[in-house]
Amino acid sequence: MSTVLWANSLIEGNVESDQADKYALFKHLDKLDKLCRSAGLRPLSEICDSTDAKYNLDEIELPAGMASTDELMARDGVWIDAQAAVQLLETLLAEIKTRKTRFGLLSDSHEEVVTELGEAIEFARAAASKNARFNFAMVM
Repeated sequence: MSTVLWANSLIEGNVESDQADKYALFKHLDKLDKLCRSAGLRPLSEICDSTDAKYNLDEIELPAGMASTDELMARDGVWIDAQAAVQLLETLLAEIKTRKTRFGLLSDSHEEVVTELGEAIEFARAAASKNARFNFAMVM
């Protein structure tokens, strides 16, 4: 079982997900956080919600009456304004492209990270057009 990130939006209490596995973003989250910090940005890990991962690891249970981790994440999860997410992700992507950042020791996941960030930016833009909130969910 591997862990990935999914981009999510929260609109009027309902979670919508792109359900596209972002393995490279998850795998290189520490390096992405360092790049964020060096660019004066909020670390990417701060907009990652672990509700689903904790549930799948039996660290938490769903409260009575809840049928999914999406409901719990909607209520108690980590969220930011989608427009702020767009700005963060676009700035991070520009930084990665400018620096030609390498991701990985044996092989370079630069293109995968760039592609996944691009997908997340498009999802966040759509969420921003609906005045939604945004996060990445750690999904197992």
